Amino acid sequence: MNQDLQLISQGENQEILGPFGRLFIGDFPTKGTLWIIVLAILVDAWIAGGLLSFLLLSIISIYLAIYFGYNYIEPHFNTRIGVEREKKLSQITKDPNHLAMGDIGRLLHGYGKSAVGQVWDLSGTGKLSEMFGEIGHGSELDKDSVTGKVFTWLIIASSWICTLLIFLLLGIPLVEFLELLGFSENVSWELMMVLVYIPVLAMTVGYISWDGNLSKTLDLFKIDSFRIGFIFLIGLPFVISVIDIVVINIYDLLYIMLFGTPSIPEIVIYYEDSEYNLLLALSFTSLVIAAPVVEEILFRGYILDAIREIHGDTVAILGSAGLFGLLHLEPYVVGMAALGGVIYGWIRIKTGSLWPSIVSHMVWNFLAFLYIWHG
Repeated sequence: MNQDLQLISQGENQEILGPFGRLFIGDFPTKGTLWIIVLAILVDAWIAGGLLSFLLLSIISIYLAIYFGYNYIEPHFNTRIGVEREKKLSQITKDPNHLAMGDIGRLLHGYGKSAVGQVWDLSGTGKLSEMFGEIGHGSELDKDSVTGKVFTWLIIASSWICTLLIFLLLGIPLVEFLELLGFSENVSWELMMVLVYIPVLAMTVGYISWDGNLSKTLDLFKIDSFRIGFIFLIGLPFVISVIDIVVINIYDLLYIMLFGTPSIPEIVIYYEDSEYNLLLALSFTSLVIAAPVVEEILFRGYILDAIREIHGDTVAILGSAGLFGLLHLEPYVVGMAALGGVIYGWIRIKTGSLWPSIVSHMVWNFLAFLYIWHG
């Protein structure tokens, strides 16, 4: 921080910038940008007609607040005191292929012609392999050989099969057991959807310990500073959610054009009024919390890294997304989930963190939760 910036932060040199301008001095996100986001959310809550409209308005307003704050408002006031923020961005980690801290600005504005910039530039000059950034082909183990790759794929496939079997074979017996304990049928089903993720998580940790690197996976949850936490937990998830919604709407239109209206069974929930709050809490826990956390650890934690070791980033993103989609079984939902898996996988590799994909998955599932219970 230079001397002028120190004086500003200490309240001196009042003639240079007023109190409003001083809020936007420093690295992104500044206090001013955070206050704009808070005010935007309050306005959204005031004008929204319901939870779904509030969430959609918040996604748009937070995206715009980050965009204008990073690219125009903060640079304007920093320039006033002689501070030029470089377009060349510092790195989160020592790995130059990870997403840079300031890449939230690049995501929103498209600076430069780097591999990351090419994705958002849309100029047509980039290559798919450059967008995903191939990074080697794993360890010196036999995984480089054909036999090693086949064996690795068999292990990966077994994790997917075990996950599916847990849902299919454990679900109904668990519901019957819960009913024997005195729970109603509705409560038993919702409670089962919470409990079934416990063995899935245990299985995932077992596979990571056996075929992966548990300490490396735990590193994917580290947040080293408030700035990183803001981008991982708020900034990127909102940007990803906007992209996810746009992509899925395009997918929906194309699916209807090619295959007709999807035959998805309508979800109708019958319940006693006395059970409503309990059912709502259990459904929220399973759909919005348990599913995103456990599924991201499995597919963007273990499976993506296992494929990445033998094939590189592009195949890892597409392969893990494909397996993630297939777990949903219904053809229309398979494609929808796979597209989301591509987005989550790409951001997982570029950030070196599971948090952006977990929170983005939570936002998407929360929309589904609202549709089921309030749609």
